[in-house]
Amino acid sequence: MIPHAVSTVKYLKFAILLAGVIAIAAPAAACPIPVYQYSLEWWERDPYEVYVFDNENLTEEQNGLVERLKRISEGNEENTPANIRLRLVRSESEDRLRAHSALRGEEPETFPWMVVYYPSISSHSREPIWMGELTEDNLNSLLDSPKRQEISSLLLDRTSVVWLLLESGNSSSDNEAAALIEEEVQRLEETLVPSDPSAFALDDIPIFDIKFETMRMSRDDDAERMFVEMLTKSEVDLHEYEDEPMLFPLFGRGLIMYALVGRGINPYMIRDAAEFLTGPCSCTVKSLNPGVDIITSVDWAGNIDQVSEDFATEDPGGLGGFMDSVDQAGQEEPGIE
Repeated sequence: MIPHAVSTVKYLKFAILLAGVIAIAAPAAACPIPVYQYSLEWWERDPYEVYVFDNENLTEEQNGLVERLKRISEGNEENTPANIRLRLVRSESEDRLRAHSALRGEEPETFPWMVVYYPSISSHSREPIWMGELTEDNLNSLLDSPKRQEISSLLLDRTSVVWLLLESGNSSSDNEAAALIEEEVQRLEETLVPSDPSAFALDDIPIFDIKFETMRMSRDDDAERMFVEMLTKSEVDLHEYEDEPMLFPLFGRGLIMYALVGRGINPYMIRDAAEFLTGPCSCTVKSLNPGVDIITSVDWAGNIDQVSEDFATEDPGGLGGFMDSVDQAGQEEPGIE
């Protein structure tokens, strides 16, 4: 099969970028640990930015939702360790709230109004991935879902990559893509060999076996509606191909590598993604590698044995610490708590 044109262009851009990153970063941060293992053990999740617009006239129930978001954002909600950062915008003036830059010209239909963005340090779209009323149902859908729980469990169980097929709704195209993915992923699991730390005289670092899992997800699953938004807006033009099946390799602590679309779902593209994710982590700095986090409510660090500590940099995770410093230095606009 010939790769879908958009997927080929994206792949070439990724390959060129990756080559540059490796050339620059590898001498200072080369690491023999496979990407799938190092990212799981060391790369902290980057927080999504969740703006809540509040006209200071909320009900007790609504205030409770805002307070819950605050606790989660501050890391004080043990049962929901989600990677989000709350940006609470409060004002008695509804005109002022509507003029806030985070709304990108949209008008809140009611208050409190929630607007969700990808992590601010990512190179992904700065358009909102979702906006709507802050309700308990919408908040719960944002924070977690059955598929994300399943993916997280697999990754915590040392599955190297979860290959998630987002169905187009065309059963023929979806079944054809699923069969191809299953066959190629099984072949790669049996033939690929993870990078070997013994080449660096590091025989005492255990490397976990390559394990792949495949799964399918409908775009119309209401329980996954927020997750579908996270996936389909992870690249700026994916919405143009909503009638095509999409394949998302997920690894680490819930990172989307990139999307393969339509005819771009083929053995060559799958193999290249798999070879990168099972190869050595050429640069241990997360932000210099491909991928954007999904929101998960999992205590990753508390459930993972970090066996590759000899190659952990001083701050190998995301840029959450940097963003904390930015928050302390000042707020983006007056009125943000």
